[in-house]
Amino acid sequence: MIDETVEPDDAADEERHATNLELFLDLVFVFSVTQITGMLSHDLSWTGVVRAAIVSWLVWWQWSQFTWAGAAVDLQRNSGTRLLVLVTIPPTLVMATAIPSSFGDSAWWFGAAYLVVQLLVLAMQGSESLKAEATRHAFVQYASVAAISPVVVFAGCWLDGDARIAAWLLAAMINVVGALRGAGKGEWVINPVHFAERHALFVIIALGEVLVAVGATASGEGLSSRILLGLGIAASGACVIWWMYFAYIPTVVEHALRKASGRERGVLARDLFTFGHFPIIAGIICYAVVVKHLVPHATDAIHPDERWLLIATVVLIVGGFLSMQRRVVRRLALERIAAIAMVAVWCTLASGVAASVVVGGVIAILGVMQAISWRRFRRASSR
Repeated sequence: MIDETVEPDDAADEERHATNLELFLDLVFVFSVTQITGMLSHDLSWTGVVRAAIVSWLVWWQWSQFTWAGAAVDLQRNSGTRLLVLVTIPPTLVMATAIPSSFGDSAWWFGAAYLVVQLLVLAMQGSESLKAEATRHAFVQYASVAAISPVVVFAGCWLDGDARIAAWLLAAMINVVGALRGAGKGEWVINPVHFAERHALFVIIALGEVLVAVGATASGEGLSSRILLGLGIAASGACVIWWMYFAYIPTVVEHALRKASGRERGVLARDLFTFGHFPIIAGIICYAVVVKHLVPHATDAIHPDERWLLIATVVLIVGGFLSMQRRVVRRLALERIAAIAMVAVWCTLASGVAASVVVGGVIAILGVMQAISWRRFRRASSR
């Protein structure tokens, strides 16, 4: 359990919640998640998976940049900041629209929009972070590296094949280096309530893509007993994932962030949210692809690609929970490790088994795992 050492807050930070402007901005990233899901769904080869993973990371980093900027300055505070955010929405939408062709001849649309938005958001964040001595050094350490990444993305648009993949992988690594360099070099303005809420909302965005994928596929196929079977199993999986995360994860990570102070708060925010939430989002996208294929083929034998994608789903989501648990309480829940192993074995042995049975078995394993975790959480809370 993540939350075994959680204690009541002695002094809560002043609460600041997500604004309407941030929710409006998130609608663009709803479309981005849909585009990434479609991109992965149409190419489950190793090359296709690597490409989807790179684009997912770049899009996630752009959204994270908005979130860190929104932590430093209330984006809805005055007309100036509101206008700047609104100005970024059209190029962000261009970037999202260009995702399916990001490795084709129109990649420069993706790269140009990404470059413009990233630099604008860095400027917004810097307008506040550079004012105070406590936050200036950390921001300069981060931005001096992070500003290089979108330039590399744009430059990679003019390369072909593996060269573009290599360039964008380099851009992704530059982002990581920037975060590692900047988070512990000074203080960051972070409101725990706002930061945790923003990331929980992105989990909702990803889960929404699961329901959209299921509903759109079912609508296109027409309702029948077979379609209803696939729809019911797919939606049940989304509900279990929701339970796995929202049962206590947002509260626990918010509490951990609230208890930290000074430089440690920035490092913890980076580890639990920017780094820690990405595998969860990626795992949910993998699940969306699986169930998109499941709905019209619920009674057919599951495809090998979908079996390993199910394994990836569980490794990413449950592994994300494990990494956060390790970061907060320095221990790992055995039921989560066991669930990953059981799913891997189940999916490996399920060749020729109906897709509904395979996915249903994975959901059952996750449900039992979460029931054990929830029971342990309740016991720890009562103590």
